[in-house]
Amino acid sequence: MAPARLAVADRLELAELPAKFCHFSDYGDYAALAGLFTAEVVTELVGVGVYEGIDALVQHARDTAGWSSGHTWHVVANLWIEPTPEGATVHYYMLGMFNTAAGERAGVPHTSGRFADHAVRTAAGWRINRRVFRMDAAKTPPDLG
Repeated sequence: MAPARLAVADRLELAELPAKFCHFSDYGDYAALAGLFTAEVVTELVGVGVYEGIDALVQHARDTAGWSSGHTWHVVANLWIEPTPEGATVHYYMLGMFNTAAGERAGVPHTSGRFADHAVRTAAGWRINRRVFRMDAAKTPPDLG
């Protein structure tokens, strides 16, 4: 069975998911960030690890903010929304997470790659249920200890 077509309003709401993810992550609005996902969200960083549930996802966002001294900015490009039998998949390229801290790391991209956000329609609107991030170069964050 072919997936249903998506209405323009659905496409707009789905397109806002990565934009809101970037904004809420970059500005540390973790309560709003959590609201973009279903309770059982699974986030896979291919070659690095899997985060299960909202708490793990939010903690990862907090850890990234700590790793970059709160100076991480996401840039999204090449957005493409594909209807699926379960809902929709939002594909995009995340160009960087540029660190804007002063010093030698200023303006240096530390992560980039392709996202596939698998979204489902809920009573509250479209929410990400599964996220897969294929980094251009899979790496773990630096040791902060």
